[in-house]
Amino acid sequence: MRLQEKAIENLEAAERLLDTRDGDLEPLNNAAASRAYYAAYIAVADRVLRSGRSLPEKGYFKHDSFPDDAFHYGFLTGELREVLVWLRDLRVKADYEEDQVNYEEAALAAARARALLHAMVGKA
Repeated sequence: MRLQEKAIENLEAAERLLDTRDGDLEPLNNAAASRAYYAAYIAVADRVLRSGRSLPEKGYFKHDSFPDDAFHYGFLTGELREVLVWLRDLRVKADYEEDQVNYEEAALAAARARALLHAMVGKA
């Protein structure tokens, strides 16, 4: 499976985790925010790798520096860099902090991840 397909899979998972149409389900905001970040991260990583750059020795791009690296490589605009930083920081809140991600944050994360994914696909 190509990384772009994994990005789409993560985005779809984020959106499903927010879907409450069933009536019996509560949205899983923390999980959705985490999947939204990974959708965006993987989409950007795919774009960087398709340009001919290789993965660092550890086998992945470091989450803390990747938004800046992708910006300096020329794959992200300043605005998209900020989106990836926001998504990363929300994922940290979702996965590691006591504070919970609320539905509005999670839904915004999914929407921003979708926009970032579309921006990366359009640059193929």
